[in-house]
Amino acid sequence: MTQLSRRTFLALTGVAGLTAATLSGCTSLGAVTGNTTGAAKNGILTIGAAINNGNTFPQNYNVYGGGNSAPGSGLFWETLFRVSQDDGGKLVPNLAESVAFSSDGRTATYTLRKGVKWSDGEDFNADDVVFSYNFIFGTPGPPDAADPSKTPFLNKAVYKTDDYTVVVPYNNPNFQEDTNLSLYWVIVPEHIYGKQGDVSKYVDPKPVGTGPGKVKSFTNERIEIEIRDDYWGGKSHGVKSVVIVPQGTVGNIQSQISKAKVDWSDGGGQGVLTTFLKQSKDNGYSFWPDGSQRGVQFYVNVAPMDDVNVRKALRAAIDYNAVVQALGTGFTVPSTTGLDTTLYSKLIISGYDKPAAQDASAAKQALTDGGWTVTGGNLTKDGKSYPLALAVDLGQPDDVTVAPLLIAAWKSALGITVTQQSMADAVFQQDQLANQKYTMALWNTNLNGSPYNAYEAYSQVNLGATEQKNGYGNQGRWKCPNDVDAAISTLQSTPPANQSAIMAPLAVIQQAVVDQAPFVALWPGGGGEMYTTTNWKGWPKPGSSGFAPRTSGYNNINQTLLALTPA
Repeated sequence: MTQLSRRTFLALTGVAGLTAATLSGCTSLGAVTGNTTGAAKNGILTIGAAINNGNTFPQNYNVYGGGNSAPGSGLFWETLFRVSQDDGGKLVPNLAESVAFSSDGRTATYTLRKGVKWSDGEDFNADDVVFSYNFIFGTPGPPDAADPSKTPFLNKAVYKTDDYTVVVPYNNPNFQEDTNLSLYWVIVPEHIYGKQGDVSKYVDPKPVGTGPGKVKSFTNERIEIEIRDDYWGGKSHGVKSVVIVPQGTVGNIQSQISKAKVDWSDGGGQGVLTTFLKQSKDNGYSFWPDGSQRGVQFYVNVAPMDDVNVRKALRAAIDYNAVVQALGTGFTVPSTTGLDTTLYSKLIISGYDKPAAQDASAAKQALTDGGWTVTGGNLTKDGKSYPLALAVDLGQPDDVTVAPLLIAAWKSALGITVTQQSMADAVFQQDQLANQKYTMALWNTNLNGSPYNAYEAYSQVNLGATEQKNGYGNQGRWKCPNDVDAAISTLQSTPPANQSAIMAPLAVIQQAVVDQAPFVALWPGGGGEMYTTTNWKGWPKPGSSGFAPRTSGYNNINQTLLALTPA
């Protein structure tokens, strides 16, 4: 694997939805001490952020390595494009004005934005992008005909043709790579990082970025970031500085936001709609899907999951509304195709553009079509009985909540008894999934960022020994039909902005998912955001802004900052 693909995969396959760390706060600190109304009047926006296991903020902002990174990196670092939160997969110009691909998709030429300055006053230019992208993509080289999985991303190093034009020469068509770059891979200043030797080991205590932030003060439990007036994206409408404090437990951060001592925090946790929103009339919460999905992966190469009728029956028997209502975090039910019905509403095939719904009659009919009966709670056929189990990761609270609901639905609709196999995270991932010791498992079914990302894990190349050893998606080992594999490849070779060209291959993939049921998407990945309107107003809403009010990640935090005004 190349440097970028390995890192990108790790980022993409983080647990879909709200992670355990986000839900719990992942810290043993006591009460959060944050903002007051007086501080807000002085232009201070206070954010509650998760803290590491050492209960301190590490003073390091190197997102390329160097150990743990402090929160607030999005206020310094930016990407060439950002991904729209309203129109799935659409790229919005950021540090780059545009990108043009060669007809074969193997050469990308970026036109950079002029007039951008680093926070130390130096000009942002092509040297910064060339340096950053060459580090990200790794060592270039020719294609490896013997083992295509070892082919480097780049045919030769990234280069510039002038101070604001950068060329990336790929080995393969890579129209879709800008989505991953926009989500995870920022541009750093060459005039600073180029002097550090091994960039991956550099600890950056006071970052120089293109974003609006400059570190004003830093302690283990309080970071103050000054907002500069010469930010290329524009001036804020009142936010003069951002203070970041530990968020504590989920209950604690909700209480502090309700008291307006903290203005904003990622997360929320199960039941946030019924708990947090009732604590204050000024409290607000919204969930922002990212295109990924969490659900049931069927291991399709073992009986009875090798029968499509069984998979269809189990899919149709699920009470999808009960699942999202139990989680209570503002989730919506995805389409049967696995695509999110809000983010990808314009791309879902006709007939399946509504949320998936329970259909007990269809579930029973599918078993009948496959010649199956249920005896003693087990699926039975040709004199053989098949007890079923659902593997569950105890480290994922959402999974633990949902598993009994699935088991109850399968029992109620089909009479099938499914055993819940709960296990620690390491056992679940490194043993059960890696060694195919399961028939069904709660896991990520689709990745985030774009329609291509949603399905790329199911490409036949990910059935290879190297890919499976490293866990590259497709945990159910579904060997998709050849036309689906070709469609995934076509998506990779199609500019994401060309939606008319995307629709045909995307329809092929969606129909195959509907027909073969290799997985069941149950609830979306993304992020919940809690905030109060006591001190600041202008918080963006899903479907109306193109960006999410996320404190983590890149670009969105800056767009939110510019949208806020004093209450």
